[in-house]
Amino acid sequence: MSADNFVEISYFYSHPPSKLWEAWTNPEIVKKWFGSDPNGTVLDAELDVRVDGSFKVKFANANGTTHTAQGIYKEVKVNKKLVFTWGWEEQPHIKEWVQVKFESEKDGTMMHFEHHDIDKDTSHNYAEGWRSTFEKIERALS
Repeated sequence: MSADNFVEISYFYSHPPSKLWEAWTNPEIVKKWFGSDPNGTVLDAELDVRVDGSFKVKFANANGTTHTAQGIYKEVKVNKKLVFTWGWEEQPHIKEWVQVKFESEKDGTMMHFEHHDIDKDTSHNYAEGWRSTFEKIERALS
Protein backbone atom coordinates (compact mmCIF):
# COMPACT_ATOMS: atom_id res chain seq x y z
CA MET A 1 0.00 0.00 0.00
CA SER A 2 1.22 3.50 -0.68
CA ALA A 3 -0.01 7.05 -0.60
CA ASP A 4 1.65 10.36 -1.21
CA ASN A 5 3.51 10.34 2.09
CA PHE A 6 3.88 6.69 3.07
CA VAL A 7 4.64 3.21 1.73
CA GLU A 8 3.77 -0.09 3.40
CA ILE A 9 5.05 -3.38 1.99
CA SER A 10 5.00 -6.93 3.35
CA TYR A 11 7.55 -9.29 1.81
CA PHE A 12 8.11 -12.99 2.51
CA TYR A 13 11.61 -14.45 2.75
CA SER A 14 12.52 -18.12 3.02
CA HIS A 15 15.00 -17.32 5.78
CA PRO A 16 14.62 -17.04 9.57
CA PRO A 17 14.23 -13.61 11.22
CA SER A 18 17.87 -13.72 12.35
CA LYS A 19 19.01 -13.74 8.69
CA LEU A 20 16.78 -10.77 7.83
CA TRP A 21 18.06 -8.95 10.90
CA GLU A 22 21.60 -9.56 9.72
CA ALA A 23 20.73 -8.28 6.23
CA TRP A 24 19.63 -4.96 7.76
CA THR A 25 22.34 -4.62 10.43
CA ASN A 26 25.56 -6.16 9.05
CA PRO A 27 27.39 -3.65 6.81
CA GLU A 28 28.94 -6.41 4.70
CA ILE A 29 25.51 -7.80 3.83
CA VAL A 30 23.98 -4.33 3.39
CA LYS A 31 26.65 -3.72 0.73
CA LYS A 32 25.17 -6.61 -1.28
CA TRP A 33 21.64 -5.20 -1.56
CA PHE A 34 21.17 -1.54 -0.67
CA GLY A 35 19.77 0.78 -3.34
CA SER A 36 16.83 0.34 -5.67
CA ASP A 37 18.79 0.10 -8.94
CA PRO A 38 19.11 -3.64 -9.74
CA ASN A 39 22.53 -2.91 -11.28
CA GLY A 40 23.69 -0.39 -8.69
CA THR A 41 26.52 -0.92 -6.20
CA VAL A 42 27.11 0.09 -2.61
CA LEU A 43 30.28 2.11 -2.15
CA ASP A 44 30.28 2.27 1.65
CA ALA A 45 28.07 1.26 4.58
CA GLU A 46 28.51 2.47 8.16
CA LEU A 47 26.00 1.15 10.72
CA ASP A 48 25.99 1.72 14.48
CA VAL A 49 22.90 -0.35 15.26
CA ARG A 50 21.76 0.84 18.69
CA VAL A 51 19.24 3.39 19.89
CA ASP A 52 20.58 6.82 18.89
CA GLY A 53 23.26 5.16 16.74
CA SER A 54 23.47 6.24 13.12
CA PHE A 55 23.76 4.72 9.68
CA LYS A 56 25.12 6.06 6.43
CA VAL A 57 25.08 4.11 3.17
CA LYS A 58 26.60 5.51 -0.02
CA PHE A 59 25.62 3.82 -3.26
CA ALA A 60 25.90 4.36 -7.01
CA ASN A 61 23.24 3.70 -9.59
CA ALA A 62 24.21 2.03 -12.87
CA ASN A 63 24.19 5.47 -14.56
CA GLY A 64 26.92 6.66 -12.15
CA THR A 65 24.81 8.94 -9.94
CA THR A 66 25.62 8.53 -6.27
CA HIS A 67 23.40 8.96 -3.24
CA THR A 68 23.98 8.70 0.49
CA ALA A 69 21.10 7.60 2.71
CA GLN A 70 21.44 8.33 6.40
CA GLY A 71 19.51 8.21 9.62
CA ILE A 72 19.37 7.56 13.35
CA TYR A 73 18.11 4.35 14.96
CA LYS A 74 15.18 5.05 17.27
CA GLU A 75 14.14 1.51 18.24
CA VAL A 76 16.23 -1.66 18.07
CA LYS A 77 14.76 -5.05 19.01
CA VAL A 78 17.12 -7.79 17.85
CA ASN A 79 15.59 -10.11 15.23
CA LYS A 80 12.22 -8.36 15.64
CA LYS A 81 12.13 -4.65 14.82
CA LEU A 82 14.11 -1.64 13.61
CA VAL A 83 12.84 1.94 13.58
CA PHE A 84 15.02 4.70 12.17
CA THR A 85 14.91 8.13 10.63
CA TRP A 86 15.49 8.31 6.89
CA GLY A 87 17.03 11.07 4.85
CA TRP A 88 19.57 11.97 2.20
CA GLU A 89 22.96 13.52 2.85
CA GLU A 90 22.27 16.02 0.06
CA GLN A 91 18.95 17.00 1.71
CA PRO A 92 19.67 16.99 5.47
CA HIS A 93 16.53 19.00 6.29
CA ILE A 94 14.30 16.09 5.24
CA LYS A 95 13.48 13.67 8.05
CA GLU A 96 11.30 10.71 7.24
CA TRP A 97 11.09 7.49 9.21
CA VAL A 98 11.14 3.77 8.52
CA GLN A 99 9.96 0.77 10.52
CA VAL A 100 10.92 -2.81 9.66
CA LYS A 101 9.41 -5.74 11.57
CA PHE A 102 10.35 -9.40 11.20
CA GLU A 103 7.62 -11.97 11.89
CA SER A 104 8.60 -15.63 12.07
CA GLU A 105 6.50 -17.93 9.91
CA LYS A 106 6.56 -21.66 9.29
CA ASP A 107 8.90 -21.56 6.29
CA GLY A 108 10.64 -18.24 6.82
CA THR A 109 9.96 -14.62 7.73
CA MET A 110 7.35 -12.07 6.79
CA MET A 111 9.00 -8.67 6.76
CA HIS A 112 6.62 -5.76 7.36
CA PHE A 113 8.08 -2.51 6.09
CA GLU A 114 6.76 1.03 6.53
CA HIS A 115 8.23 4.31 5.26
CA HIS A 116 6.39 7.37 6.61
CA ASP A 117 6.41 11.15 6.30
CA ILE A 118 7.84 11.00 2.79
CA ASP A 119 8.72 14.49 1.61
CA LYS A 120 6.01 15.79 -0.74
CA ASP A 121 8.64 17.16 -3.14
CA THR A 122 10.64 13.95 -3.44
CA SER A 123 11.43 12.64 -6.90
CA HIS A 124 11.93 9.09 -5.59
CA ASN A 125 9.31 6.46 -6.34
CA TYR A 126 9.72 4.74 -2.99
CA ALA A 127 7.08 2.03 -3.52
CA GLU A 128 8.79 0.77 -6.67
CA GLY A 129 12.28 1.38 -5.28
CA TRP A 130 11.76 -0.51 -2.03
CA ARG A 131 10.21 -3.50 -3.84
CA SER A 132 13.25 -3.68 -6.12
CA THR A 133 15.49 -3.41 -3.07
CA PHE A 134 13.68 -6.25 -1.29
CA GLU A 135 14.27 -8.53 -4.29
CA LYS A 136 17.98 -7.75 -3.94
CA ILE A 137 17.85 -8.77 -0.24
CA GLU A 138 16.48 -12.16 -1.27
CA ARG A 139 19.37 -12.65 -3.70
CA ALA A 140 21.92 -11.45 -1.12
CA LEU A 141 20.71 -14.03 1.40
CA SER A 142 20.55 -16.93 -1.07
